[in-house]
Order: sequence, then structure tokens, then C-alpha cells
Amino acid sequence: MHDKEENNPITIGNIIAKRIQGVQLSSTEEETIQKWLAESPENRKIYQKCNDKEEQAASHAYLSSIDVPEAFARFKRNSLADKSIKKTSTTQRLPAYLLAASILLAGMFGLYTLYFEHPEEAPMEKTAASVDYGPAGNKATVTLSDGRVFNLDEVQNEIYIDEDGVNYGDGSIVAETKSVASIAITTPRGGLYNLTLPDGTRVKLNAGSTLNYPTKFQEHSREVQLTGEAYFEVAKQNERPFTVSTSDQIITVLGTHFNVAAYEGPSPTKTTLTEGKVHVKETINQTALILEPGQQVVLHEGRLSKRAVNVDQELAWLQGKFNFDGKSLQEVMDDLSRWYNVDVVYENEVPDIHFFGGTFRSSKLSTILSILESNAIHYRMTEDHKLIISGK
Repeated sequence: MHDKEENNPITIGNIIAKRIQGVQLSSTEEETIQKWLAESPENRKIYQKCNDKEEQAASHAYLSSIDVPEAFARFKRNSLADKSIKKTSTTQRLPAYLLAASILLAGMFGLYTLYFEHPEEAPMEKTAASVDYGPAGNKATVTLSDGRVFNLDEVQNEIYIDEDGVNYGDGSIVAETKSVASIAITTPRGGLYNLTLPDGTRVKLNAGSTLNYPTKFQEHSREVQLTGEAYFEVAKQNERPFTVSTSDQIITVLGTHFNVAAYEGPSPTKTTLTEGKVHVKETINQTALILEPGQQVVLHEGRLSKRAVNVDQELAWLQGKFNFDGKSLQEVMDDLSRWYNVDVVYENEVPDIHFFGGTFRSSKLSTILSILESNAIHYRMTEDHKLIISGK
């Protein structure tokens, strides 16, 4: 990389954005950012400013109010194309670096596509969303084995189970369970909830998921069943392994932290480990793999594979973010469908688009979707919770 390219604010901003997101840098990018940081105290101050949470929040608020792709294109075309920028002091270049990092920071400030089928075509006219949908909230239903059903309080966000019943995190009672053998907690699309199992294991249940578990675990085993996605912090009990069963795999641990994404449909099942050790067995061919921290097992079409992953990116939902890196339009729409409780309808053939980055899960749906129109993808939302996607 030439020196003039290395010091280009777009180049530096892109590298800073990747580092903040946790994306692994190439050796060239790592060398570039280290060289740039070592050049002056001012550069290090710029880097600190880009990492400052207040600056990020301010940038997020600003970028939410503008057409990001057009602003970035104008930014590249006007401000950064001017070679005279290198003649100014580092301090004077601060806004350029910060804006470059902010716009490129899809994981922090917005969503944009890296690959799309027709990049040379002009953007479509932007459409104001007359209908919009907010993000998921604390919504779940508890179904007891005796047939009783309870809708959980949306002000609360957690339940726990003891010998007497199901309780909220503040100690108030949901239901008595002395005569109940098992419990199912279900989050709808647009809902999520936390729970603590009888053994002390903590579970975060993502949208559109169901966890079935007994009110009292067996003497020598702890078994639960999952459909959807959940993050488990398993209480360690050496003599009593903890087992999570999905439709096509069994995960066995003693005490560890891991995430399972096992939604119904064509998407692969993914098990990601953050702490401890996990044994994953596929139920048809009985093949098995052992996971170490920072690794992920993918089960697709009956085959298990293992890979190293960036855990923060894979588990972005735990930090209130979407991670769309490398996902197709249909995969992204599946995520949005669950989180915003909408049915996605494709009027034409599904466009061949892949995404880079992500966005906050607290954003309204229209904020996320608006970027699609910059890549010749049109959308509209209806009052009956339908999101209609069409091509150019």
C-alpha cells in the first residue's frame, strides 16, 4: 500500500471501523494502523476519539437523520478527493477521519452493502415509510405441563424457577408449579426474555424461540430442548451433565457458556462456544465434535463442521446488535422478520445481495431498510405486518 493511500482518511477510517467491530485485520491493515498510530500523538488522539462512546452516539444520531450512502459518496467525492487535505495539520483532519470511521462503522452506526448485483446503477428514489415497526421487547409466554398458560409481564425481563414456582426477577410470583412436571417458555417474533433454570443455569432466549425444561432436573442429568436461539451460562455440576437437544443435534456440557442458533428452516444450526468445552453430536449419523472457546460448530444438511469465529460478532444479539457480515438478503430478512415480527414477501426473484456490517437492534425497521433503496432494492411495509421486497 502506498503512503498516500495509507494516510487517506477513508483507508484509516475503514481500518478503525473494522477494529472497533472486532473484525480481524489483514497483516497489511494491521501494519498500516500501527504505523499511523506511531506517527504522532495527534493520531492517537484521533483514534481515541473514534472509540469514544459519546462520539459514537452523536455520530449515530447524525447518521440516522441522513441518506448515508449519498453522504458517504459525496464525502469521498468532495472532501477526501482533495489532495490538499494532506497539507493540513493532523488536528484539522480530525473530522474527516472521524466521519470516515463513523460512516464505515456499520456495526455501530448503520447498515450498508458491500456486494450487490448491479453496483453501477443509480439509487432509486427514497420512499418515506408510512408504516413502521419497532424492535423486539420483553415478550414471552409460559406454558405449564398441566395446560396453564401465562403471558409474561413486558416490564419485567426475567423469570426464575425454584421448588415452589415460576417467579419474576424481582421476586413476584408468576405461577405455582408444585404439581407441574415441565415448563415451556416461548418468545414470539418481536420478543425476548431471560430465565434462570432450577439448577442456576442462566438462559437468554432470542426472538421466535422456545425452551422446554423440567421443573426439577433428574438426579444424574439436566436436559432441555430448544427451538430457535439461546445463550446458556451453565451452572457447573461435575456429576450431572447439562444437555441441550435441538431437532438435529445434542449438545452436552458440565459447566460452560455457549450459544445455540437452531431455527426451523433451511438455515444451518450453529453452536458457538465462549467458555469451557462442549460436545456436539449430530443425531442422524451420530457424528460428533468437541468445541473449544472461540470455535463454532455448523450443522448443515446432516454434516458437522468446525471453525474459528469472532465470538463478539457471532453473538452480537447479546449486545443489542445485528451482525449481517457475509449474509445474503434472505438471511438478513429472516433475522429482521423474527426481530420486528413481520412476514417478508418477495415480489420478484430474491436479489443477490450480501451484507457487510450490521446495526443496532434498537433501531426502527425503516431505518435499517432504507439502505436497500441505495442498491436498487425497493420495499414497502403494510399495516398487517408484511414487509414486501421488490427489485429495481
